[in-house]
Amino acid sequence: MPSCAPLRASSPPSSPLKEKLSLTDKRRAKLPVCTPSELRERISNGEYLVVIDSFVCKLNGFVDKHPGGPLAIMHMVGHDATDEFVSMHPRSVLETVMPRWAVARFVPYSEQACVVSYVEDMQLPYSAARSSVIDGSCRPQPPNAHKEDLDYAAIQRDYRELEKYLHENGFYQCAYTDYACEAMRYAALFATAVGLILLGPVSAWTYLLAGVATAFLWQQLAFFAHDLGHNELTGRRGFDMVLGICVADLLGGLSVGWWKKNHNTHHIVTNDVDNDPDIQHLPFLAVSTRFFESRYSTYYKRIMEFDAAARFFVSVQDKLYYVIMCFARYNLYFLSWNYLLLSDYAPYRGLEIGCIGAFFVWFSWLLSYIPTWGYLALYMTVSHSISAILHIQITLSHFAMSTESPDPAHECFAARQVRTTMDVICPKSFDWFHGGLQYQIEHHLFPRLPRHKLRLVQPLVKDLCRKHGLEFKEFSFVDGNIYTLQWLGEVASRVKLCNGREEHQDKALAALRKTVEKQ
Repeated sequence: MPSCAPLRASSPPSSPLKEKLSLTDKRRAKLPVCTPSELRERISNGEYLVVIDSFVCKLNGFVDKHPGGPLAIMHMVGHDATDEFVSMHPRSVLETVMPRWAVARFVPYSEQACVVSYVEDMQLPYSAARSSVIDGSCRPQPPNAHKEDLDYAAIQRDYRELEKYLHENGFYQCAYTDYACEAMRYAALFATAVGLILLGPVSAWTYLLAGVATAFLWQQLAFFAHDLGHNELTGRRGFDMVLGICVADLLGGLSVGWWKKNHNTHHIVTNDVDNDPDIQHLPFLAVSTRFFESRYSTYYKRIMEFDAAARFFVSVQDKLYYVIMCFARYNLYFLSWNYLLLSDYAPYRGLEIGCIGAFFVWFSWLLSYIPTWGYLALYMTVSHSISAILHIQITLSHFAMSTESPDPAHECFAARQVRTTMDVICPKSFDWFHGGLQYQIEHHLFPRLPRHKLRLVQPLVKDLCRKHGLEFKEFSFVDGNIYTLQWLGEVASRVKLCNGREEHQDKALAALRKTVEKQ
């Protein structure tokens, strides 16, 4: 187990790739040196440069081919993305693909300090916030118990040691027997839903129970598709992706390609108001009063206006939260088709359109066995409304967490993930219900770790947090809901405080539009 002995503040963070990249040492020595000022200058001239394990990688020719979507790379331009890169990719990519794009050796001004961003003051159209800030009077933040003076270098070093320990001790090896049990659950739910519709007596109870079984089937399949999207099953991107399409697209009608683009961006810029699509839900929800400023979404490439409709819905969002969650699945259908038909880069577009098309064919055929419009409406309402449980589980982990970094230039990957994420306490016998989402802190620190191993890793993560003064936030499922509703209510209460500033907000919005048009 990794040691928790105090580390000297003067020792620089260790490299997680040191052993793996030893063969590139000769090539590294031949590369020219690049300093932070040179890095900034080259980025301002249009180069997409990312620092990975002291390599400066130029990714202009790769960004549009990136399997995880272009924004996962764009948000890391000008950053030391070593930990993000290691956490999201298999070792084979670290050993072979990454050195291929190296164009320089990065030499920071100080080897001792933890600097993760060299471009915080640069106006980058694809990553940096472009919204005007009104003031801080109506911008509360969730309570945070982190120590004020965190040693990010020490946190980074211990996080890398823990990541190395997990690899060396087989935590990343998937236990396929765990998924055998999962597969039996999927089959039972599918057989129950289909059997009730095809063979059950014609009654409201039949279609109500079929709707419940369908909703839980979709929930459980979403957990599995999530694992496949992170390559947790086999570690082979192509196989896991195609299997994920067969699961999510064919059986659920949702695009795994859209999810992967969205979700990878979320992991890179978790709870960033301008960049994380998982918290961008205007006009219906706002998890931060910063949305009152009409922000520009780098993911959706549009201004999220805080207009009259947004003011109304956000002012009552704590009361409408569960109602909105009941309609969330319909939004995912729309986002899936929008991605497949309009996205510039959808590597499995044909396969996904075919599988989602097949879903609507077989699902429509199944629905044709429901004899009346009333029973059909009952089944559709129940199956899609109970799917709200999944969306509550997803949003619970982040909605009431911090959306502003205390030190964007220095806050390391591990500290950022702990700050923006919460865990849900549940007994082991109930792990199936949460599907790994109850261990969101551990998952965000180690995204490729099989979810059945997350419970074993949680004590190690808690030790790391205690050692460095990081608040490890966890609640029961009920208390987590209460905490989230209270925070949504706090944000809602601030709408009235900002209502008298429409003229100022309109000016800020006009200025933002001009800024966007110039890009």
